[in-house]
Amino acid sequence: MNTIVKLPADFCTNADVAHTIPASYYTNQDVFEVEKEKIFANTWICVGHRSEVANSNDYITREVIGESIIVVRGRDNVLRAFYNVCPHRGHQLLSGSGKAKNVITCPYHAWTFKLDGELAHARNCDNVVNFDKENSSLVSLRVEEYAGFIYINMNNEAGTVEEQLPGLQARLREACPVVDDLHLAARFVSDTPANWKSIVDNYLECYHCAPAHPGFADSVSVDEYWHTLHGNWSLQFGHAKSSEKSFKFDESIKDPSFSGFWAWPCTMFNAPPGGNFMTVIYEFPVSAGVTMQHYDIYFLNKEITPEQQSLIEWYRDVFRPEDLRLVESVQRGLQSRGYRGQGRIMADRQRSGMSEHGIAHFHNLIAVAHLDD
Repeated sequence: MNTIVKLPADFCTNADVAHTIPASYYTNQDVFEVEKEKIFANTWICVGHRSEVANSNDYITREVIGESIIVVRGRDNVLRAFYNVCPHRGHQLLSGSGKAKNVITCPYHAWTFKLDGELAHARNCDNVVNFDKENSSLVSLRVEEYAGFIYINMNNEAGTVEEQLPGLQARLREACPVVDDLHLAARFVSDTPANWKSIVDNYLECYHCAPAHPGFADSVSVDEYWHTLHGNWSLQFGHAKSSEKSFKFDESIKDPSFSGFWAWPCTMFNAPPGGNFMTVIYEFPVSAGVTMQHYDIYFLNKEITPEQQSLIEWYRDVFRPEDLRLVESVQRGLQSRGYRGQGRIMADRQRSGMSEHGIAHFHNLIAVAHLDD
């Protein structure tokens, strides 16, 4: 087993001379168990777009660090989140997504719950001594709608999403003014054999764009590309041009650009040229070596045009597989005897489009999150 190296609070604060977190932080299950509690059980996690739960009785379920979560909009139009578990014997209540009935019925013993989580009926409870109806409701967790997206937090004492990601909402809405009105057009789901941090690392640099993403690199100029750091989120911004290899857009668009937002800990929002659609990468860590990913594409219109279908197919068949191959190969390499344990972070003095200073910033946040574990 790899030894877990303790990291100081100032780890990676000087990006100019930084090296990555040790390989064990990507491969050791004990590290992952710490992160489950220190990070994912105490942090706002983005789980979907508001359009999926826009109407009364709409619900979605998500798997986050082994917990199944229900997000449902009640008949009163209030958004709520619950652990997807019946308080009677633990059976899961709902699966997938869709339109809930006015009560949620457990498939096991038919206990029923209102959409606000209150127990509506438990069969034969009148004949059970000291049955505690008040303590038999669904267990709730925090949920917020923020910048058009839905976030959950297992820590009921947590602050707001804005407190975790100050300023992100305003900047994301600037990049995509129609974010509230988008609709899910496509979702690609994969159990990626890579640690969640490898996937974030890959997103936080465009050093690999030219060799690994020729289509994307043809539309976004790396010499006009900036990566700015904003505490718990960062922005990669670049000028764009229409490309037959990736994005084709109306040449009348003034100052076309690409904006890529990373939000701590593990969500990535992309506003391509035109600002009228988005792609979002959601990470739902499963283990040290596996991450469930949702790769979502959102458009304004519900009826997909041929051009949009071609773009969906490019994401599905070209761009996304390029990144999957990269992170899967990295995960294998991090376990090799030939890997020296840490890699040099290629942060240049100019903080150019190829600079990896975003990784140093992320790795400092990881080091701080692991303090006192």
